[in-house]
Amino acid sequence: MTIRAQRIMIWWTLAFMLIFGLSYYFLIGLLPLPPATWTPEQVAAFYTENATRVRLGAMILSWASAFPVPIAVVIAVQMARLEKGVPILAILQLCGGLMMSIFLVLPPIFWGIAAFNPSRPPEITTAIHEIANLILVTTDQYFIFQNVAIAWLCLGRVQDAKSPFPRWIGYLTIWAALMFELGAIAFLPKTGPFAWNGLFVFWFPFVIFGTWISVMSWSLLAALTRQEADAAS
Repeated sequence: MTIRAQRIMIWWTLAFMLIFGLSYYFLIGLLPLPPATWTPEQVAAFYTENATRVRLGAMILSWASAFPVPIAVVIAVQMARLEKGVPILAILQLCGGLMMSIFLVLPPIFWGIAAFNPSRPPEITTAIHEIANLILVTTDQYFIFQNVAIAWLCLGRVQDAKSPFPRWIGYLTIWAALMFELGAIAFLPKTGPFAWNGLFVFWFPFVIFGTWISVMSWSLLAALTRQEADAAS
């Protein structure tokens, strides 16, 4: 993969992440998520009153919500530079990154379904709404494989001045992994900091995820510039 192609894929990720965030906030209108204690009537009223807006947001997010895929490919390419033989950590990271994107793709689909037919019974709309929200915040299943692979490489003995994986990126990735894993607790409480809209389940992972991708993108772009200069010399 050429350096130019890698740059394009990184900016592709950042552009689609921005589209995702703006559409989620202004169109879906569920940032932050509403309380898990909403009654079926309250849930149904939200999707009835905002049906067109939510469906439009679901359409846009269907195009943009798989944004982690391109950057996962670039990370894998850069990791493979540092591994000897079969790049097993790069493969593990790529699999984790690709699978993780599914949990950003599914919630907009279910939000769109919830708004698609306002005439259905409120209990059915509530079930769809709960599926979407819980999928969004309990995305712990595949993050761990991507994060462990990156942290392992960053904290390993192999170091390269042109690498995008300094040790501090490893520590940041470990911290992000620990915060993401808290999401699964949302299955238990409906109120408080561990509810699906709480501080530890929603806000910390939401902010850390955006920070982690932004920092990783910056590190990748800087490393590509160094690699390009080295190749030119």
